[in-house]
Amino acid sequence: MTKIYEQFPEITNIRANVLSRKFVNNNTYLILDKTIVIPKNDLLIADEGFISGHKILEVEEKKDNLVHLIEGKENRKEVIIDIDKEIRHHNLAYATSFCLFKIFYQTYYSSEKISFFLEDNHGKILIENPASDFNEKLLEDLVKYAIDKGLRLNKDKGIVELRAIGKTINNLIAYDKTYKIKSFDIKASYFENKTKYIIFTAG
Repeated sequence: MTKIYEQFPEITNIRANVLSRKFVNNNTYLILDKTIVIPKNDLLIADEGFISGHKILEVEEKKDNLVHLIEGKENRKEVIIDIDKEIRHHNLAYATSFCLFKIFYQTYYSSEKISFFLEDNHGKILIENPASDFNEKLLEDLVKYAIDKGLRLNKDKGIVELRAIGKTINNLIAYDKTYKIKSFDIKASYFENKTKYIIFTAG
């Protein structure tokens, strides 16, 4: 199965061939030759959309395949996948902002464990045992600078690189150009149990 979202996350509508299907009650499980729907995870807001008019209920990764559960029965050999553009771009803005933050942090400080999760109206970055001289205003300014300059992000097999600055592991989706993020602002931060929590918004 080709995961289109890994290299082309901005695509929100494609045709796909059905490789196998299974009917359970009044729902259909589909395995397709390609997909743009990200499987459920704890980091991003779940994609919403339709497959040939049938509501997508869930997409789950099983072995090497993504299994799409849709409402109703679908018998066609070819289907159209259409997902919510606002959710996808919301996820992209936050995931790419986190990626930039992580690259700059690891370049200027060190590689402490940094994680991220997204809620409806903000993102939260967690830095375990942050550097004693960590300056969040500096990081905010660097991310904003990268956005303003419209720099290219090179993505390859889970690695995202900001050329001449640094690279990091990124298993999330990301834009290929920083200018596609419209805003990034740190709203608050606090320290708890040796972990720095940074609350931010992106758009």
